[in-house]
Amino acid sequence: MNKNQKILLTICCLVIILLAIFYFTFYQKNITAMNKEINYVRAKVLEIISSNLTEQENIPGVYIGTQELKIEILSGEFKGQKLILTNSRLHGDLVYDVVAEEGMEIVLAVKKSNEKSPFMIIDTYARDKVIYLLIFLFIMALILVGKLKGLMALISLIVTGLMIVFFMLPMMFQGYSPVLLAIITAMVVIFVSLILIGGLNRKSYSAIIGTIMGVLIAGVISLISGEIAHLTGITGEASEQLVYIVSDFPINIKGIMFAGIIISSLGAVMDVGMSISSVIFEIHLKIPELDEKELFKSGMNVGKDIIGTMANTLILAFTGGALSIMILLIAYDMPYFRAINLNMVSTEIIQGLSGSIGLILTVPITSFISTLFIEKKRISNAK
Repeated sequence: MNKNQKILLTICCLVIILLAIFYFTFYQKNITAMNKEINYVRAKVLEIISSNLTEQENIPGVYIGTQELKIEILSGEFKGQKLILTNSRLHGDLVYDVVAEEGMEIVLAVKKSNEKSPFMIIDTYARDKVIYLLIFLFIMALILVGKLKGLMALISLIVTGLMIVFFMLPMMFQGYSPVLLAIITAMVVIFVSLILIGGLNRKSYSAIIGTIMGVLIAGVISLISGEIAHLTGITGEASEQLVYIVSDFPINIKGIMFAGIIISSLGAVMDVGMSISSVIFEIHLKIPELDEKELFKSGMNVGKDIIGTMANTLILAFTGGALSIMILLIAYDMPYFRAINLNMVSTEIIQGLSGSIGLILTVPITSFISTLFIEKKRISNAK
């Protein structure tokens, strides 16, 4: 690890500390706590005493009925207690139903009351251990394969997550513009990520400028297109529920969609920016006699190959998120003209295309910026 990387790691640690201080002093003290009277604890199903379930004929794996369970609470105030509980969360709902099995861990919602024993109900499956295992495997793979670069990528990922959780989201709850917050977050993430991976040099600076321009273009295009298309920003159940908490939090619901486009396109655009910058500076290093036009042309040629797969990455990512919507449209045999004009469909299309346009334009912008840095280096060396 060189001196520059040590400096960057120190800066990242300071950023993380400042974000934590900001979150716990500014955000936690001002946010209205919801459902204070309800706690969520882990529990284990020790035994299924009785089960009265009827499987839905048309939907395999979906049941209606009740289960009588013997459970043990594994966390919280009532840890260690064993009790008999009726699982009534079986209404034929594939999303929210919990079909208990012996040995399974579940999440209980515990509501305290004036009575001696609190009210308890099954909330959902306990899935956190699987998530933590995958996080561990991801970190191990990243470090074992990527070595120092992998470690730097991990630190950059941590900073990204903390910027979103401890800065962008809390400030949205305070009523600040989601688009502006997303732009600030993107700039910090781009700078930290590309500097950590590429170091403090002209190559990284070129990638940073090109990536920021690409992300800003994607955001501006989505913002203008959304205004012209009269998009509401509400595209699903979670978005609809935001309407009901606006009275408690001054959230700009419409801006959230455009902020999401900036954040979701960030990774792919960063990849393109760094790839193009690395190629141009590597060619210059190997063949220093090439002029700026040839270097720019080389960057564009490589960029053409990258654009295809990266554009597909963005489009497929948004398509994957809208897969359920697409299936519903086909199931109801909705006419094309109505389908493409639906708010949720138009939103997904504009999201995918805006991000892809920003990604495509990152190639010539980064190529041009890289050649400018190389030209300045040549002029300074000549002096």
